[in-house]
Amino acid sequence: MNLSEPWLKLTQKIPSQATLFLFFFSLYLFSMSGAIAYGDEIEKYRVAQSIVERQEFSFRPTAVRNIAGVEGRTFSLYELGQTLLQVPFYAAGKFLNTYFPTADPNQLEMLVVGFLNPLLSALACVIVFETSRVIGFRARTALTLAVMYGLASMAMPYARSYTREPLLALTLLLAVGALFQFEKTRAYSWLSIAGLAAGYLVFSKFIHAIVLPFLLIYAALAAQRVYRAAHLNIAAVRQKMGIAILVFLSPILVFLVVQAIYSFARFGSVLVGYSTKVNPLEWILFLIVQSQPHIATLGLLFSPEKSFFLYNPLALLCFLSMPLWWQQHKPQAFLILALVSIEFLAVITRPDWDGGTWWGPRYLVQLTPLLILSLGFLLESPRVAASHFWRWSVRALFGLSVGIQMLGVVSNERDFLDVTGEGITVLGQLDLLRYGALDSLFIYLLPTGSPVNINPASLALGLGLLALGAILYYQWTRDNIRADAPRLSSLALIVIVLAVELGALLIWLVAPYSRILAAKANTRFVAAERLAEAGRVCEARVMYRLALDHGTTLQRQAIIRYEQIQVRGQGIVLTTDDLMSGIEMSNGAFPEKDYVTALTPEGTLRLNIPGERDATIMLVSTPIQVTPNTRYELSGWWKMLNVYGTHYASIALYQDNGNWQHGKTTDIASLDETHGWQPFQYIITTLPTTQRLMVKVALWQTYGTVWVDDVRLVANPNPAPACK
Repeated sequence: MNLSEPWLKLTQKIPSQATLFLFFFSLYLFSMSGAIAYGDEIEKYRVAQSIVERQEFSFRPTAVRNIAGVEGRTFSLYELGQTLLQVPFYAAGKFLNTYFPTADPNQLEMLVVGFLNPLLSALACVIVFETSRVIGFRARTALTLAVMYGLASMAMPYARSYTREPLLALTLLLAVGALFQFEKTRAYSWLSIAGLAAGYLVFSKFIHAIVLPFLLIYAALAAQRVYRAAHLNIAAVRQKMGIAILVFLSPILVFLVVQAIYSFARFGSVLVGYSTKVNPLEWILFLIVQSQPHIATLGLLFSPEKSFFLYNPLALLCFLSMPLWWQQHKPQAFLILALVSIEFLAVITRPDWDGGTWWGPRYLVQLTPLLILSLGFLLESPRVAASHFWRWSVRALFGLSVGIQMLGVVSNERDFLDVTGEGITVLGQLDLLRYGALDSLFIYLLPTGSPVNINPASLALGLGLLALGAILYYQWTRDNIRADAPRLSSLALIVIVLAVELGALLIWLVAPYSRILAAKANTRFVAAERLAEAGRVCEARVMYRLALDHGTTLQRQAIIRYEQIQVRGQGIVLTTDDLMSGIEMSNGAFPEKDYVTALTPEGTLRLNIPGERDATIMLVSTPIQVTPNTRYELSGWWKMLNVYGTHYASIALYQDNGNWQHGKTTDIASLDETHGWQPFQYIITTLPTTQRLMVKVALWQTYGTVWVDDVRLVANPNPAPACK
């Protein structure tokens, strides 16, 4: 018997949809970042946290997230769609944290919430496959398009993030695919699904309501076409069209009402809380006035930083494939062109058209699956099939696209911004990657010994990817794609593979997660060392800070390296006893010396407010005699753990004339949440009346722990080295 026959029989029993989902979910799990880097994503996470912990929509204010709403409480400005999907993931993370506790519980819960976007992105790959089949492509072509979308578009780097883009891409694609299904089957259930998807799209980001008229028109005209083809009379066709419109609009209206109620509950008005605290129409007009559409258009089409085609080279083929779609099915092609055009128009009429510091043109991510669908007409074109040139052109663009996405997968946009002061680009990340600036939960650089360490969980994921990829490739090469497999076999395959992979993640990622985070921080330390060796000291300085902030096990070495670059004057050294001269504190709060965590032999100052109830503790140093009209620099190191109360930890300088007159307090630094050792450095000029200074260290109306060490006050400090 031919050895390939058992393999062939096995692949015939495996549904392509299940294989696709598992392959891409495994791939996207492997590329997860595990950390929320930006405030917008943190804000939505905090709402999910509040829903689980307190059954409320409000969350604790922070220095930059403090929008007051009803009863003065802090609320998110963002829509509820993504947050609701995060709730079960947060609850799962909270459950796991009871068995695998981390010093900061949010670390593990953020990791588990990060499973959402890999799940949504893998589902989008399946929807690309299904929609391709509905359009009429062969199963082999549909599989090719799904792989193109999953591997060679911005879907892959955005699957590792915490942004709304994967959800927006999935819901917009599902709405389009369900409308195509309705036109093919005449089943109202597909109209309901289209309405649910379109409604959730708007529920997740209100600005995308601009696509609703086009989807509605297509639904109505599709109903007209299918019922005319059924030879119904005009009155019956109109009645069916009315029913179709009602079925499509009903779930959309439900989501709009829920969003309005959510807005009223937060801000006492149904007209705010749609990513802004003003009327969304006023906000849109404001953005349009501030925009420069001509610059945005050139940037999104041709710039080396944000060109859509640079980050999605396969999309260049759309200029050839869309005319073919138009020839074969004008209504479908018109809908796709209309959606792409209106979404593109919405982006170029906003001043932040580039999408900020994220990978590529963030606000166009949701268009990629629609454009990938059009490539099916090119792949099935006899002219392309017969031409070596076109076949190899498609393969070359596919390979280039995969390479670009891989750069995005191993990058950390926030680290890149902090290190370079610029938004991430393809060439910029390629340059920084040469020094080891990668971000991975499974691959780490080691300061000593073997240069690379690989997490064992990656082996389980890798084996799963190899097996699933082999099945997909075998089905594709033999044109043996099972698109209508029984649901039971699909469910069984999904359960078995997920059980193995999630078990591996539980053992080698979740259980030792504190060590994983330290390994990631050590990777940053290695990158800092390499940057310093290459003479890029300004970038190395920031990378050392990032390594310290994220908890590298090489704290002392990183601090020494940092201070070799950022040289401090000796000046007056304030010991722990100096800082504890005066104490004001609430019940339960206490200061002490800590010799275990200390950076200096004298011990570090440790302030602690136990539990999860706000309190205040403030220490005032012994007075330091100073000279009026003189520059002084206060510098030192501090770290904190679980400062998650209403306010934050702070360091300030107080100056007066020696008799508590002409006093002035200057805030030097403030932080909350959890951070490894971080430097603070601030220069003030004393007032003409100033005779003395005092340093104030406080945990202000919060809880948690803060450490302060190696504090120095230097008169007439040397200027800091010039860095951009």
